[in-house]
Amino acid sequence: MGAQIINIWDKVDMDHPSGPRERISLSRQNDLQMALNLYVPGAKNEFHYHKGTSQSFLCFKGKLTLRTKEHENAEPVTHYLTEGMCAMVPADQYYQLHNESDAPVLLYQVKPPGDQIVIEGKGVMNNKDYFTKQRAEKADAGAVR
Repeated sequence: MGAQIINIWDKVDMDHPSGPRERISLSRQNDLQMALNLYVPGAKNEFHYHKGTSQSFLCFKGKLTLRTKEHENAEPVTHYLTEGMCAMVPADQYYQLHNESDAPVLLYQVKPPGDQIVIEGKGVMNNKDYFTKQRAEKADAGAVR
């Protein structure tokens, strides 16, 4: 298999997201995966980390609040990503993504595949159970659409 060329604008519809948070897989190999993350205004995830896997985010559109914590009981540190800014979250560090703005946010993410997610106060889940529409809607009950 040769290089994969993907036009992200063919993959995402920023005006009609499928829910408060939408994860759009672009490509996955044994050692690397690429995805888009679309957050409508108000959408956020829980503080969590992907066990043994660093996370990277590049903000294509909008303004995103990123909160990080060294460990579960630490005070969060708040960062803001605007268009063109990127962030690297080290492996096993809690983080939360939150769109506190009034416009959609689009992030590009590249990371090694990982199967376990540690959620603050809830323990370990596998990716299949974490990335469900039902969980996203429950976490984002207050999101504005």
